[in-house]
Amino acid sequence: MFLGRMTGWLLIAIAVVMASADAVLALSPMEYAGIVTADVVTLLSGHTPETIEVVGWSAMDSLREFVLDLPAWTAVGAMGLSLLIACRQRQRRFVSRRGL
Repeated sequence: MFLGRMTGWLLIAIAVVMASADAVLALSPMEYAGIVTADVVTLLSGHTPETIEVVGWSAMDSLREFVLDLPAWTAVGAMGLSLLIACRQRQRRFVSRRGL
């Protein structure tokens, strides 16, 4: 649980840095080309994500395309937030079994 929370906070911090870099790119005088999730996947995996251009287009394919077109900081931030929620400390509740 502790490792999950630390990883979540690390991903949130990386998302903040990525959002700052995206803002700096947007304010630069050159043409704006934001950092999308597909770029990060390409850097991590070493090859471009496969996009399927066939007739059998499913809902999962369109969801994958949607996520790959998001700014990179939103995908990383969502992963960090989901880790923080999944690994949060919960208050232990003890049920009295005397009445049974």
